Formats: sequence, structure tokens, C-alpha cells
Amino acid sequence: MKVLGIITEYNPFHNGHIYHIEKSKQITQADFVIAVMSGSFTEQGNISIYDKFKRATIAVENGVDLILELPTIYANSSSEYFANASISLLNSINIVDCICFGSEAGNIDLLSNISNKIINNEDRIWKDISSNLKQGISFAKAREQSITKYLNTEEIIEFSKPNNILAIEYLNSLSKLNGKIKPYTINRNSSNFNDINISKDKIYTSATSIRNHIYEKKEISDLKSLIPQNMLNIVCNIEPTFNDKLLNILKYKIITSSKKDLSNIYEVTEGLENRIISAISNSNTYDELIENIKSKRYQMSKIKRILNNIILNITKDDFERIYKSNEQYAHILKISKRGKALLSQIAKNSNIPLITSVNDNVLNSLSDIQRSMINIDILATNIHSILNNENINKDYTNRL
Repeated sequence: MKVLGIITEYNPFHNGHIYHIEKSKQITQADFVIAVMSGSFTEQGNISIYDKFKRATIAVENGVDLILELPTIYANSSSEYFANASISLLNSINIVDCICFGSEAGNIDLLSNISNKIINNEDRIWKDISSNLKQGISFAKAREQSITKYLNTEEIIEFSKPNNILAIEYLNSLSKLNGKIKPYTINRNSSNFNDINISKDKIYTSATSIRNHIYEKKEISDLKSLIPQNMLNIVCNIEPTFNDKLLNILKYKIITSSKKDLSNIYEVTEGLENRIISAISNSNTYDELIENIKSKRYQMSKIKRILNNIILNITKDDFERIYKSNEQYAHILKISKRGKALLSQIAKNSNIPLITSVNDNVLNSLSDIQRSMINIDILATNIHSILNNENINKDYTNRL
């Protein structure tokens, strides 16, 4: 039995994801697919367009055998922590043989060379980053400038591409864990689609473009060629969720928090709490709030993640305590009929708790750190439900 791991958000699920699943199975010769998926919030700081259980169900109906939730504290985090936690989760269940991710490079050797250079020069890179930050540039820019000093021309070009960046973070994490998972990559812009029986014009899209299409209330029928029918049914019948809906919760949280409270929120630095307090008084929409907070030091995705941390009350101490503990759990959101064969293998081999349903007994069996993490997941899910006038506590009522 060969098990493939993939790392996903499915926000929303589209034909490109089907291609990723099928092509990855093909090149790895895997028998089963386990996906680690963001839940209610995503790495770019967006609330998920549809709830995690619906997205997990769509994925299982399109070829994934088992969906594990990436804990919210890491799903709503920078690429480094997002990648590290995802790889750690797959590694900790001890049944995953390989992983396959998309990249612009489509060349695992090239990406591995970049990763090795980063790891081998890590101490010097962090020293350079610290020096660059003093010049007033953003962390992302400081990091890019520090790393590219150690790369050749071709590697610099590839390092700047968004999917390559995440792919390199996966490889960095795999190297540090020194686990048995073998990495593969597929080209995100591949033209060789016929081997999985999907034409190119039905794949060449992105979740971002689909979200924008839905947000702008364009013709849903235009999406028929880009997303599978079961996803189209959700788009046609369920109200989508966008960051706009977060504004009133943010107003409440910010005006009822002290300046000190806000300064303690994870990723708030250099007096950003003052900009947040000022901005909330002068913003009538979520986009206005972002614009009023934004500065050259902070990427938009980071500002959005900070606002989510305010909503979820994730402090610097919380994140440091949880990250340093290196604790995880495997919370299953959905499983296919054939995927149930994996449960006994995970239960037998996993280094972390396997959670098939959430209840008080399960929560009490977890460590304090694990319980803190999953309580954030439950809160995030409840916020998503409240914004859509749906029943809360879905984590307790979900059935596999």
C-alpha cells in the first residue's frame, strides 16, 4: 500500500485540483491520497468561501481518500509555518510515503538545490534578514534579498515565483524532519492534460479567479467548464463567505480591546496596534480597513492574517507556546469508503492523536496544547457558521 500526501486549501475546489490529484497519483503510483486542508481560514488571510466540511466532501467525491484539517493557528499563518505544520502532520501519522505539490518550475531537483542552499546557509540568512529589516523594508522582501545572495541566476528567477516559494518551504520542512516522505512536483502550467482525460481549457484557472468571479456576481454558468458538477451545485445553492463579512466582528473585537491587548496579538509589531485602532474608526468596509492599515512594511496577506488573529484572539504567547511544543493531532474532516482502510494503519502507526469526532471525552484526552489548538479550530468554524446563519458547533456534529 502506497500513500500519497497532498497539501491543499480547495478554496474552492476546481478542475485544476482534479488534475493535481490524478497526475500526482499517476507519477507516484500511489494507492491512496491523504490531503491536509486548511479549515475556516487560509494562508493568504482569507476566510474560506465555503465551510470546511463541504469542501472536504467535494474533495473526497473527486478522488481524495482522507482529509485532515490543518490546525487554524497554522492555516492562518505565513508560508513557512503553513508548510512546516502541513509536512509535520503528514509525517507524524507515519503512513505517508510521498508528497506531490504544484510548482512553476516543475523540477524537483532544481527546487531541492535551492532548498539545500537555504538550509546550509540558514544562520547567515537570518543574520542578513535582521540587517535588512533595519532598513525599513518588509520581512518578505528582507528574506528574499537575504536568500537570493546564495542562489545562481536561474535559481533566483524560480525562487521569486509564488508556488515555487511554497514548494521550497515544503522541501525545507522535509529536510529538517529527516522523514521518509519522498517529494515530487508537477508543473502548475503543464500542457500535458490528455493523460488524465481533462482538456486544458477546463483546467487552466485558479481558485483566486473563481472566487473573484463569484464575488463579482458574474454568470455562474461561466464556471461550468472550470469546476466539477458537485462544486457547481454548492456555488449555485449556498451563499459564499468573503472577508467583507468579518468587518462587524472586527469592529467589536477592536473597540473592546485595549491597546496592550492588540499589541500582544500574534504578528502585531512596531506599534501596528495604533494603526489598527485608528483605521477601525475610519473604515466602512473591510477593504477600506485594509487600505487604512497598510504600509510598505506589511503585505496585504499579513494584515489580513493579523485581523483574523484578533478575531480568534491568537496572541504571540499562544503561537510561541504552541509552535515550540511541536504538538499536533490528526483531525479527520471526511473519508471515502475505500479510505477507511487507512484508519487502522494511522491508529497503529501515528505519533499523534487521531480524532474522528469531537466531543468532551476526546477534548479531555488531549494535552493542554492540543486542546488549545483544536479549540481555535472550533471557534473558527463557529465564526464561519455565524456569518452564514448556520448551526454552530459543526465540529461536534460532523459525521464521517
